[in-house]
Amino acid sequence: MTQSLPINPDLELGFLPPQVRSSDRRLGQFPGFSVERVRLPDEQFEYRMSGTSHYLALHDIELSEGEVEVSGGVRSQTRSLVDKLTFAPAGCEITGWSKPKARDNNFTALYFDPKTLNEELGNDFAAQAPAPSLYFRNAELESTMKKLAKAISVQANAVYLESLSISAASEVLQIPAMGVPGTFSATELNRLIDYVEAHLAEDLSVGDMANAVGLSRFHFSRVFRQTTSETPYQFLLQRRVQKARDLLLSSKLPLEHIATICGFRTLAHFDEAFRRIVGTRPFAFRGK
Repeated sequence: MTQSLPINPDLELGFLPPQVRSSDRRLGQFPGFSVERVRLPDEQFEYRMSGTSHYLALHDIELSEGEVEVSGGVRSQTRSLVDKLTFAPAGCEITGWSKPKARDNNFTALYFDPKTLNEELGNDFAAQAPAPSLYFRNAELESTMKKLAKAISVQANAVYLESLSISAASEVLQIPAMGVPGTFSATELNRLIDYVEAHLAEDLSVGDMANAVGLSRFHFSRVFRQTTSETPYQFLLQRRVQKARDLLLSSKLPLEHIATICGFRTLAHFDEAFRRIVGTRPFAFRGK
């Protein structure tokens, strides 16, 4: 399977003026996927969506004026877009203009490549994507996209972002769990554990973990949850905290060094994750 490149959102969704994508924009990218969270200005702007990827967005926007048109003639002048979702399949054109109200208006958008889906899912992937849909509600999808919005806002690690992105893509495309083995064998699970333990210091992705057992990211995420009752992110976090516990008890390494060895980006992230799982802070745990 060829390694898909991340999608460039700037080539999929354009704004006039271009400065609409503000300096505090958050962006996460991995093979075949990109996710961005954009805070919008208060002044009027125009936009045009027309790309080669599928587009899924969660809006937290209130407009004083605005209009949007989807290729095929569907128009909307909806003003309150809070918690509303939009889906546009690859090749669909959306154009419009908006004048936001004076508030913290933002949207979180997921871009995902249909060619990547086809490569990874094979016969399990329905080539016909859903029709475009403006400002719809779906409780399950909304919940996943809100988690994604929060994760990208705090620049969460790659495994968590990628897991949520895969979940959102699966939900909007209603990808069935066909032809997927129920659980990992003991050999596969041990191989995965060994791989993760050997690469804890790295910013592991779902793709890295899936490759270790020879599965696509979509199949891996389902089988992993079925086997362990955890998400890949929860599993990785538990392994990192366990490694940190071992080092705190067996070494005199500084906390900053232990955080780095175990794959925590910052000492604050290490402290928070350790306290949440163990029930006490690393410094206090070492002093017991």
